[in-house]
Amino acid sequence: MVIIVNGYICASSCEAAKARHGQDPHTQPGQLPGADSKKSSGLDSQPAVVFGGALKNASAGAATASNVSGAASSPANKVNLLV
Repeated sequence: MVIIVNGYICASSCEAAKARHGQDPHTQPGQLPGADSKKSSGLDSQPAVVFGGALKNASAGAATASNVSGAASSPANKVNLLV
C-alpha cells in the first residue's frame, strides 16, 4: 500500500510516521537532515594532500639524485656515531 503523507510518498507505516513529524522518510543513514545527497561538498575539486616546503616543487614521486647526494656530502649533515 502506498500513501502520501505531508507530500512524501510512503510505502510503510514507519515511513508514514516519519512523514507525519515532518521528517523525510527516505534519508539514508548517516546523511544530515535536509542535506541533498546529489550536491557535492565543495571539497571534491581540491587535492587530498598539499605539499609545502621542500616537497612543494618536487616532481610526482621520486627525488632527484643531485638532491640526495648533495645533502649527504655537506659536512653540516654528517653525524659521527662512533664518538
